[in-house]
This record gives sequence, structure tokens and C-alpha cells, in this order.
Amino acid sequence: MTTSDALGANARKVMIDIFRKKDVTAVDRNFDTSFVQHAPNLADGLAGMKSLAAEIADSPAADITIYRTLVDGDSVLLNSRYEGVKNAAGPMIAMDLFRFDDGKIVEHWGGQEPEVSDRNLSGHTQVDGPTAVEDRDKTEANRTFMQTYREIITVQQQYDRVDDFLAVDYAQHAPGFGDGIERVKARYRLDVKPGTSHVLTPRFYVAEGNFVLSVVDAKTDPPKANYDLFRVADSKIAEHWEVLVPIPPRHQRKNSNDPFGGR
Repeated sequence: MTTSDALGANARKVMIDIFRKKDVTAVDRNFDTSFVQHAPNLADGLAGMKSLAAEIADSPAADITIYRTLVDGDSVLLNSRYEGVKNAAGPMIAMDLFRFDDGKIVEHWGGQEPEVSDRNLSGHTQVDGPTAVEDRDKTEANRTFMQTYREIITVQQQYDRVDDFLAVDYAQHAPGFGDGIERVKARYRLDVKPGTSHVLTPRFYVAEGNFVLSVVDAKTDPPKANYDLFRVADSKIAEHWEVLVPIPPRHQRKNSNDPFGGR
């Protein structure tokens, strides 16, 4: 097992210990005393994680299914489905990004959105599709490709160039949308009007092989942290998954940390 594989396996084990085994001691074993929480709906520090683990342990039906794991240096992204979580109306789709230092988790970003019961216009769920990381030798090329896509399409709003980046058989897992380039163009027209100041600002990227996570600061109403996960194939965007995390007003957040900070 490579160092990268070991780090990914460690992150998965931590979440399974907390959600499935209801092991609250997993926090002390795996999180550093300096732990910083960036998810706005979770309390900061080790105490916040212990409180969350205890809440999950008190929910007998709580469980997790992990679909995708990306390891980028000291960071691990898990794309998962939560169920049976207290105060959630139903299952939740999650993106959790952890940063490790010396074997311990020192930072976390991410969040969840509700699972939608209906499949989208092309019959996809929010989590189905390929899961295996491939083309690890293309990690940096794919990261650069996604950065270019974000700059030209998201920031500069050159929507006429979408075809330069998306595969003709582009697959979409976002609820309410469907496959194909034309639907992407329609979504951009819906979200942001050309000629106006852009409201979507890319903040950081996490990449491994054919998968790239792009985290976007969305100055929408309400503001959101958009966790967009892309699969790249043959130098084109072949597939997209997302979790859109609302960012509450500062006085309603459970910690004072920047949701995009520390990267």
C-alpha cells in the first residue's frame, strides 16, 4: 500500500468508526488537539468533533457509505452518503475534505446537501458513476486544465467556449439537471448573467488522477460553498458531481473560521 493509499484508508476508517461503529474515542485517536473546523455548521476544535461524534453515537440508524476517495498530498476528500443523522430530514450527500499532519487530522472543510429522491433528467443519482481513481500520472495536468476551465468559463464567463472543455457525452449528477453540453450552457445562463460581475470565485482545488475537486465561493443568495467534483477523460470534462453548502450569516455560524481558509 502506498502512502497515498494509506492516508485515504485512514480517512475512511475514521468516518466508519464514527458513523458505523459509533466509536466516540475515534476523535481522540485521530484528530489533533489543534484541529480547526471550517465547515460553518459545525463547532470548532476537538470539542466540536467530540460533540458531533457523541450525537452520531446517539443515533442508532446513523451510517455512512463512502463512494469516492481522493488523496492530494496531505489532504483527503471523501464523497459520501450519510443516513440516520439526527436533525436531518433524510439521507445527506457529503463532501468532506481533511488535512492530515503527522498522522492526525488538523483541518476539515466541507458539508452536505439533502439527497433527492428522484433521479435527475438523465436518470443519474447524486452519487452513481465511476469511483476508481485512474491516470495518476495526469494529476497535475488535470488540475491545471480545471483551473483554466474555471478562469475562462466561471470567472471570465466566456460561455461560448464551453465546448472547448466538456466532452460530447458529458454526464451530470446534479439534481434537476441532465447530461450534455447544452444543458450546462443553460445552467450558466440561469445562474450568472454575462456582462455582470462574476459571483462565483474558485478558491482551491484537490486533485488525484482523473478526479479534480474545485471549491467555489458562491456569492449567491444565500451564499454557498460549492464543492464541484469533476472526472476528466481524454483532456475533457466527462462527468460532474456536486454538493452545495449554504453559508449562514456570521452570527449563525457555529465557528468563526473562514469556510475557505487555510488552503
